[in-house]
Amino acid sequence: MIQETKGRFGFHLIGDEDRRYPLHLNVQFYVKSSALSRSADLAISPHLATETDIDQFVDDAIASLEAIRVDAKRALTIAHTG
Repeated sequence: MIQETKGRFGFHLIGDEDRRYPLHLNVQFYVKSSALSRSADLAISPHLATETDIDQFVDDAIASLEAIRVDAKRALTIAHTG
């Protein structure tokens, strides 16, 4: 397994550990579960098997975060003015 963390996010590349050339490779995205975590350790995606799967997951995540950003800013503005 290969694990990489950048900032609050990371991924694990997972395959058949007992084979020299794994037949079933997939990627799963992770996020740090707390500020004390040294690596990303909480899964936020299903197992993704293709580049298209990865692109779709990340594109959907970005769109969801953008929508949440707008809603959070609106709620903060309303709370301060209302």
